[in-house]
Amino acid sequence: MTAAAGALRLGVLAILLAGCVPPRGTRPRGVDGIAPASREVIRVVPNRPYSQAIRVGDTYWFAGKIGVTDSTRALATGRVTAEVQNIFEAFRQVFDETGVSFRDVVQVTVYLADIADYDEMNRAYAVYFPISPPARETVAVSGIVSGAKVEISLVAVKTPASPAGPR
Repeated sequence: MTAAAGALRLGVLAILLAGCVPPRGTRPRGVDGIAPASREVIRVVPNRPYSQAIRVGDTYWFAGKIGVTDSTRALATGRVTAEVQNIFEAFRQVFDETGVSFRDVVQVTVYLADIADYDEMNRAYAVYFPISPPARETVAVSGIVSGAKVEISLVAVKTPASPAGPR
């Protein structure tokens, strides 16, 4: 290709791309030149440097929750089940504030202090996602805050037509 042909191709490409960019000053721009999305902080945790949830558009990111209480710590058997139930009931409270439901959950991360608890966690977890379960990863970690056996975080997308499942 000659230099003239290369310059012509670049000129045509520049003209085509110019039509894809709105005129300067027509929309607010962030630091990276992209319009900032609306970001809503939901329930800041007192005396902690994080929020219970963040909403950007129709997507909600929910901070990790643990289900440790004085009674769950005292359980010899069924502790993982009790923690999972406490965690999801705590999520349900935040869901009620935001209008999100378990049907809107698209991704879950489960942290286990002991991978041997996987089957017990899975049985308790399945109660909350009996139909169309979200994507999920489960990882074993060396420790969870407050001596918990389970921590769970999730992402939900609020849509008008959510799949079937419990609210």
